[in-house]
Amino acid sequence: MSKTKEILFIETDYSCAYCGQKGRENLSIDHIDGRHIQHSKKYDNLIVLCHNCHHRKTKAKDITLEDIKRLKKMLIIKTLTQFGVNALKLAHRNNFGIVINPLFMYHLVDLGLFEQKDVISSLAEDGKEVTTEVLFIITPEGKRICEKWF
Repeated sequence: MSKTKEILFIETDYSCAYCGQKGRENLSIDHIDGRHIQHSKKYDNLIVLCHNCHHRKTKAKDITLEDIKRLKKMLIIKTLTQFGVNALKLAHRNNFGIVINPLFMYHLVDLGLFEQKDVISSLAEDGKEVTTEVLFIITPEGKRICEKWF
């Protein structure tokens, strides 16, 4: 399973984002804004839906694009954590990066939203060094996510 698919299924607890139906065999990954746009295969343009809700979105049209986007925003916040969302907003507003304890940022680095630059400070005790602050720079993908969703 690709990293993106794994994130998508984890963020919905292996259930439909709309109705909550469980069971991987009943679920599929749907494109939110269509299949032929520039960012169609990006994490933030994909959502897990059951076959019934996918049909309701694409054929019956009783699940609107606004409904799906509202759900996806909540799922993005869940995945990034509120701390991660705040880090993204701050780095985007500064148009640079942030200095922070790396423990809080590694999931955002894994998602490609930040990259680790320089160690700013560390502590050493008993011959072991622990990094306490690192400069993280927002990536173009991080800027795009922030501009689109926040």
